[in-house]
Amino acid sequence: MVKKILWALLFSLIIIFLAVWIWSGGISKAKNQAGAFTNLIDFVFFHGTSTGATLRLPWQPEMPTGAGIPGGNDAGSNFSPAQDNSGSQGSDAKTFGSPSPYVGQVRIVSGGGVAGPTVSAEYLEISAVSANTAPINLKGWSVQSAYSGVRAYIPIAASPFLLGTVNNAGYVQLEPGQYVVLNSGFSPVGVSFRENVCIGYLSQMQNFTPALSNTCPETASILPMTSDNLKAYGQACFDFLPAIPQCETPLNNIPPDVSPNCRAFAQDNLSYNGCVQRNRASSSFASNVWRIYLNANGKLWQQGHDIIRLLDNEGRTVDVLTY
Repeated sequence: MVKKILWALLFSLIIIFLAVWIWSGGISKAKNQAGAFTNLIDFVFFHGTSTGATLRLPWQPEMPTGAGIPGGNDAGSNFSPAQDNSGSQGSDAKTFGSPSPYVGQVRIVSGGGVAGPTVSAEYLEISAVSANTAPINLKGWSVQSAYSGVRAYIPIAASPFLLGTVNNAGYVQLEPGQYVVLNSGFSPVGVSFRENVCIGYLSQMQNFTPALSNTCPETASILPMTSDNLKAYGQACFDFLPAIPQCETPLNNIPPDVSPNCRAFAQDNLSYNGCVQRNRASSSFASNVWRIYLNANGKLWQQGHDIIRLLDNEGRTVDVLTY
């Protein structure tokens, strides 16, 4: 008997609730709100309101927003093995982008090497305008393909560079009128460097793209023919030294009448390191050319057509090369 009374009471309450719901416009309200309940996730996490937001769980970091996030680099890294594809693709990528304060002060002056068949043969050149009044620090600067989004940072470089030792390297300070050869591959001598008056000796041991200039100090200036030098090195030494090709260290085919002192002098002084030690204090020692290597494992630029942007340390565009 009690059970029947309870069931009757429950049925009456349901009828009352349905009547109140219909009287308050429940059917039309349900239709209007149906579109808001797009899925169960929206209903549970956003209280049934469509927000357009991407669901982020508590342990996930917030995704960055904006057109692009400038990258950075430390002293020992300039190219991300995974490649930086943060740049957008399509028509928006093929624009100048946000202009840098350095626009007109540093320019891409040559892209003749971007179509090189291999990464070691791929290069472009940038230059600081001669009218600049101060050097420009290239720390954090980079180059980026607008087509692929691949981005490589300009690394530190040695000045002066020495063979067979750990070199002191720093960020490139690009003086007015100086220019940089940006090679996509790895340095044949293990580090980026500034050229100098002895640079031709390096070509004897390694191949460089583009080729290094074959310039070195004259042999006659290394060992003047004086009475003391004639006694110390012998007469044959002064026939032997001028016959040595420019920027070449004599390793073989040394005439038998050349004295041991002369042989030792030639091998110690007619070499890259020997030349650097003799001339590094000279005001004319350093060149206006930097050889910078981006350490990429593959070609950075498209073989046919591409747009290459030179970016400053905040990711703003300094100059653009289109080919």
